[in-house]
Amino acid sequence: MSQFTIHGVVYINIDHINSDIIMPKVVPEYKEQAREKIIEYALNMFSQQGYAHTRMTDIAAGLGVSKGAIYEYFQSKEKLFIDAIKQHGEKRGQIVQSFLDRGSLKSLSTAEFFDELLEMRMGSLQLSIDLLRETDRNMELRKQLTQLTQEWEQGLVDLINDVKKRGEIKENVDSQSLSRGILALRDGLYGQLTMGADRDEVRETWVYMMGIIMKHVQNNDIN
Repeated sequence: MSQFTIHGVVYINIDHINSDIIMPKVVPEYKEQAREKIIEYALNMFSQQGYAHTRMTDIAAGLGVSKGAIYEYFQSKEKLFIDAIKQHGEKRGQIVQSFLDRGSLKSLSTAEFFDELLEMRMGSLQLSIDLLRETDRNMELRKQLTQLTQEWEQGLVDLINDVKKRGEIKENVDSQSLSRGILALRDGLYGQLTMGADRDEVRETWVYMMGIIMKHVQNNDIN
């Protein structure tokens, strides 16, 4: 790790991630960039090691900075975890939107779409176990994760309503129920993968079940 000063501002070079990326301690215009790098690295650690076994000290060491530098951006591990999960969810939403923009709601039932989501899957058996334990005793974390889940569900509802306005699905389809059904299917299959299920078989199940759902909700009056 190296430090240097420009106009009285101290910069920290993150050699472990990318030697040409600079993590600032003060300059506002670079603060978001530094925050993104912390989230990116922490997300990977949480996914691999779980929540309980990921320490702020380890994240700082992996980035090549002091623990104090991490706390300048995130006041606690809980805050870092929530922000990382939130950003991760936003990126997943962008993938969903990109598929809808390229085609119709039926594009979400493709193997290509499932593989895209799978590439972004954040999860391990250890993380799942940790979150069950942590949310049982940490009511604030449970509250924040519940809120995030509701936001993701509503985001999918909004996308479904947009598709409904285009006439691609039936007007009488309940968008909330459809959103919950799709997310429940995804989470259930993710759980099977976490327990060691075959990826190809899980993908086939996604395509098959989503195909059934799409056949039920699609508007057959559209040419």
